[in-house]
Amino acid sequence: MKLVYEKGPYLKDSERTNKIMKRVLLALVPIILFSFYKNGILPFYKGYTNIYGLFQPLILILTAGLTSLGTEFLYNKYLLKIKNPLQGKYAFFPGLFFSLLMSINTPLWMIVMGAFFATVVGKLLFGGFGHNIFNPALVGALFITVSYGALIPGGYLNAFELDTITGPTALATNYIDSFPKVIEAFGGIGNYIFGFIPGTLGETPKLLIIMSFIFLAVTKTIKYLIPLTYVGVVFITTFVIGSVNGLDITFPLFQIFTGGLLLGAVFMATDPVTTPTTRLGQVLFGIGLGLLTVIFRFLTPYPEGVLTSILTMNMLVILIDELGDQSQRKIILKTITLIIGLGLIIGTGFLIGNKIKSPVEVDNNYQIIEKANQKYQVSQKGFGGLIKAEIIFEKDLIKEINIMSQNESLWQNIEKEDYLQKLIDQQDNLEALDTVSGTTITSQALKDLIKNTKDDYKE
Repeated sequence: MKLVYEKGPYLKDSERTNKIMKRVLLALVPIILFSFYKNGILPFYKGYTNIYGLFQPLILILTAGLTSLGTEFLYNKYLLKIKNPLQGKYAFFPGLFFSLLMSINTPLWMIVMGAFFATVVGKLLFGGFGHNIFNPALVGALFITVSYGALIPGGYLNAFELDTITGPTALATNYIDSFPKVIEAFGGIGNYIFGFIPGTLGETPKLLIIMSFIFLAVTKTIKYLIPLTYVGVVFITTFVIGSVNGLDITFPLFQIFTGGLLLGAVFMATDPVTTPTTRLGQVLFGIGLGLLTVIFRFLTPYPEGVLTSILTMNMLVILIDELGDQSQRKIILKTITLIIGLGLIIGTGFLIGNKIKSPVEVDNNYQIIEKANQKYQVSQKGFGGLIKAEIIFEKDLIKEINIMSQNESLWQNIEKEDYLQKLIDQQDNLEALDTVSGTTITSQALKDLIKNTKDDYKE
């Protein structure tokens, strides 16, 4: 008798796989429609974009999905010579998920490149669906973020938000210092829950994501232990961090409802192929995700942490499943493992909480809208209102100052004195730079803007 060995996914049959994919797609529909409303309909209705901008969210999502579909078709047909190139009905999923991780401002060519990379490198080169060890969408998102992230204009702000938001973007600045200002800037924690904050195409509608999780968990479509453990660990750890710094429960809630945590926990961390199959393994997987996310958010220059955490834990799935195999481990060993995990969660919270303290002085007239790599978008209160500027660094020095908007009554005096260039030239000795006659408040605000931005850059 000939024995046949096949790798995962370990699903009962193709019919069950199709049902799972259909349910996942159904759960994504409200999220996609909300993205269309928030990033397309709302800016168009307010007069901040054109017809293309109206449909841009759907165009980006559709383009990414079709790119994955077309890539898999061509790869299987012409390289592998498969008679039925699209054996499954879910070839578009890598591109679909990838697009939800991208900003509305992502150029179309970048969407195509990212979806192509996600499909080929993240999936097909491993042997196709069921054989990949990394989540393909996250592979594509990491590639674009690292290679071309600085080329995405406007960050995560849509056309309407670019003109109306004056506060710092969530996850853009030091947490302990900035989070109360960030929450206030968007009208309270409620706007974080309902999704009216800047973010990627799919990450902002937290309430819809929670409802999707309930639907997928009740229908037994996803491994619900992973997102529950993941989010729970982040909540407990950041609650400890906040408590050490005298903050209330709003702080851990801010961490849960900010960035791509919920989207990643529900849709990326529950991938049937790249996650553990044993129940204990899923709990350990979630603990690892939560700890890594908090560490990445607080102790590295990368404020999100979800993407890299999931990809890192993907590499450990085989080891985690081995540890969680009930046929090989006794209850006492599992109990010890979970106790150690709980100790790590609380210990990490105390360590980070004591490491990160609020600065003594904060300029409340200065706010960071967004920062990425060498580029800052900031605002400083001037005489006539907020002065918004883009600051670009090169070799630890300010290279360019681009004014995005201002309402100063005598701005022509600033231009006449070529004051922006003087700020660049004397950025290391701003105290010696005189203000402009007749526009003292405006020129002082510009000096403060440069000083505050440089101070943040050096941290």
